[in-house]
Amino acid sequence: MNKPKRSDYPKGKTGDKKYAEAMIAYETWKKEEEARTKLNISPIKLPGIDPEAGINDVQAKSWFKYSAATAKKGTEARKYYERFIAILKKAGIPASKWQSVWSDAVDWVGTPGSGSTGDPSMYLNVWNPSDYTGGSGSTKKYGTTKQRTETTTQYSASNAADYLSKTFEQEIGRTASKEEIDAYIKGVNAAAKKEPSIYEGSTTTAPGKGGLLETSTTKATQTTGFDPAIYAANFARSRPDFAESFATKNFLKIIEGLLKDPNAIGTVVE
Repeated sequence: MNKPKRSDYPKGKTGDKKYAEAMIAYETWKKEEEARTKLNISPIKLPGIDPEAGINDVQAKSWFKYSAATAKKGTEARKYYERFIAILKKAGIPASKWQSVWSDAVDWVGTPGSGSTGDPSMYLNVWNPSDYTGGSGSTKKYGTTKQRTETTTQYSASNAADYLSKTFEQEIGRTASKEEIDAYIKGVNAAAKKEPSIYEGSTTTAPGKGGLLETSTTKATQTTGFDPAIYAANFARSRPDFAESFATKNFLKIIEGLLKDPNAIGTVVE
């Protein structure tokens, strides 16, 4: 950073104020540089920015997010950003942690004894990726992963009793006894285990355009398993009095039809 000159600022109070602010910034930078020299700390080096300009850590952290990431493709700043991001992706670092890694890299540059030469990207030679992946140390890889989930419904006593009673009323015309409900609960849960609901899918994850975002596509199929309605109906129809009930209901339907259509009697006789 060059020492400000009064002649570079407008005349009057406004110019005086801006010049005074520039001098304060210069003196602050000068002291920081003297401290850096004594502590053997290199100035921050970023593509397209003169190290002598005196960029500080706050500015360097903002540069990564607001300047480098949005710079035109092919520029030194954009290529630097993309190289940095490529290393993070390969190490399995999620996009939500990229800025955190960069901020730590900038802090590392300004740490006495770090061995930094001023380039934040050199931090990736000494970092620990697991610090940014929840400590698991796992590496995220782009590609396709498959999932399969088998789900079995466990019917509660109250739920099964209510379901069976309604089915009995429809199929037989009476409520189920306690013994029948107990037998149904045991049978329905055993049958459900043999026919689980199955979810099968695949998720494909790939880098996004420009290294800014990633894309994720999931395709899946849900297969419905055990059907309690069919089981309950078959259970009710297996009761000894179902045949009698069935015959009675059909006889009543015939009578009802004859009452509605008297001519049907002649049809039946013929």
